[in-house]
Amino acid sequence: MHDEAFFEQLRSICSDAVDAYRAEYPDAPPLTDPLLQSSDGPLASEADLHERFDELTRFYDDLLDVDSTPYREMWREHLVYDCSRRERLALLTSDLPASLTLVFIGGRYSARTGRIGVSPGQLPETTAYTYLASELCHAYQHQFDSPTWNHPYLQEGFEQAVSVRTQAHFATELQYDFLTHLAERQHTKTLLEGVLAHGTRRGGITPTAVRELGVTDEELAALRSHRLWRPLGYLRPRYLWSDVAFLPEYALFGSLLLVSEAADISAPYARAFHGNHPWTSVIDEITASTPGWLWRLYHQ
Repeated sequence: MHDEAFFEQLRSICSDAVDAYRAEYPDAPPLTDPLLQSSDGPLASEADLHERFDELTRFYDDLLDVDSTPYREMWREHLVYDCSRRERLALLTSDLPASLTLVFIGGRYSARTGRIGVSPGQLPETTAYTYLASELCHAYQHQFDSPTWNHPYLQEGFEQAVSVRTQAHFATELQYDFLTHLAERQHTKTLLEGVLAHGTRRGGITPTAVRELGVTDEELAALRSHRLWRPLGYLRPRYLWSDVAFLPEYALFGSLLLVSEAADISAPYARAFHGNHPWTSVIDEITASTPGWLWRLYHQ
């Protein structure tokens, strides 16, 4: 698929997704706001996390067409969750400065040590499982030497799209309405971020074009009032989106995977994971930029 046809298909699918999301969740906060979860939910124990780990490895093996059996025990031993003070100290001194993020932030995979950081403390179940799914996805990319590991837009964009699938999976398995809503919302936001990012890559996207996607005036105002808003009448989306610290450029690839899934491309996630996705010309455009030194330092 050439670039122009892809962008038009992305815009169409995004517009439909925004309309469907508004109809399903009419009282949801604006798409530029975080979806807040009640803090009264149960906390995930370490045993709960290991149970979800077993489930996720089966799910990812099927989705990505791999066999993770040789790596599962190593990954299990490298899970970082609900650490004691002694465990935090040992972890902190294991791989400075990268280990700082594992101890104080969580939600971080370290390629150098293989640590899968979920959280140094306990988290609500849905948050803990979402973090686990994201960082385990990165472990798969790294361990299996996936081409999606070798460029920041592919690395994070792949995880962004896969997380939609895992949230929907957990919502079904655990009967969590919040995760069902979160999966639908992230699906919609990833497509919208993708339109903004691909539009910017193609020379800019006007506020009028964004409104045509179903974005409300309130949401458009939030986009335009961001402190990194760039003038001249175009949206230049290099800002933190909602409460997720990902630049919209990551949605270049995430939105491509969602569009290819909607277009009935067979096994799009496995094909992308193994470097065999058929939309090579668009992917080549996405990866044309050279990763910065900071990304190369901390993400490889």
